[in-house]
Amino acid sequence: MNSRSISLSDKLAAKLVPPPPDASDVCPICRSWRPLGDDLCGNCHQNEDLLGRACTLVVPISLYCKPSTLRDWLTFYKPGDEEYHPDFADLLGVLLARFMGEHGDALDRFLGGYDSACVVPSSERAPPHPLVEILDAHVIRLATRLEQLLARGPGELGHRRPNVDAFEPTKDVTGRRVLLVDDVYTTGARAQSAACALERAGARVPAVLVIARRINPEWRPEVSALWERQRASPFKFTAAPFWDRSRST
Repeated sequence: MNSRSISLSDKLAAKLVPPPPDASDVCPICRSWRPLGDDLCGNCHQNEDLLGRACTLVVPISLYCKPSTLRDWLTFYKPGDEEYHPDFADLLGVLLARFMGEHGDALDRFLGGYDSACVVPSSERAPPHPLVEILDAHVIRLATRLEQLLARGPGELGHRRPNVDAFEPTKDVTGRRVLLVDDVYTTGARAQSAACALERAGARVPAVLVIARRINPEWRPEVSALWERQRASPFKFTAAPFWDRSRST
């Protein structure tokens, strides 16, 4: 990245919230809140029950809540939206490029490598997903080229409603290790359904890399406490993410 992009990304960091490290109240799959004594959060348990498989690891760059500046970027960067802001796509591209520039190699090692990368298709919007254009335009440093490996399938998909038939592979993925990429992760129904489709077709999905994982601090006091705890910790692109245990933050 050039100095201008680095300077801009440092300014954007003020709008980001670092995902939490492992803790007794943190879901080890999606980094949201989990009840003390439970192994996973409610969403991950539901996705596992409805899809009949263990959930794929989620690697969020940031947490976000509604309302927030990051939520606006992620909501209105897509062409055709009522409040479309094309400059938001550039901001997200700079954010992604800086994160992968700082941590792409470490992420590859942490995941045990991957030979394919695929953006999770939209549940309703026709392809290509706007995130594909961001990744291409900003030359995001993935370990491999981006491919369209999935298409929308016949299965009904919705909020908290994953479906094993929601997506279907567009080509043979047998034996591939596929990194899924998405913009937001809320309940995980869409991303986990996509991972399920790939693995049923013979692929291995080590993780879903997402720009932001949504947290709802208003749901209950424990979630608010987790959010405030993370918000009190400044986001730094140069700090080791929660999953990089090879070095301290």
